[in-house]
Amino acid sequence: MNFLKLFRHPVALVDLTPDQLLDRLSQQPVLVDVRTPGEYRAGHIDGAVSCPLGSEASLLVACPLDSDIILICKTGHRSQAAADTLLGLGFRRVSHLQGGMGAWRRAGNPTLS
Repeated sequence: MNFLKLFRHPVALVDLTPDQLLDRLSQQPVLVDVRTPGEYRAGHIDGAVSCPLGSEASLLVACPLDSDIILICKTGHRSQAAADTLLGLGFRRVSHLQGGMGAWRRAGNPTLS
């Protein structure tokens, strides 16, 4: 894992606020939580699948390259790194929750555990 990817925002990555993500949920995007399994179990967004950072290539089997993918992590850094990988694999519609689960919770949105 190239740790510089954690702090580099890919040009094609779309940032979403918690409110924008709430609006997009009706379109049934693929929500991908790239945190550790323990972080995921401690609370995640309803419908999000756990795919810890470093295992993004598994999405090639599960999702067409034109899937609407929204990445989620704790603060937004790991989701940027995952986005860089997914964009490099050919995915074209990649967004992330800016500020991660911290922003989601501060906005008062629900989580499942």
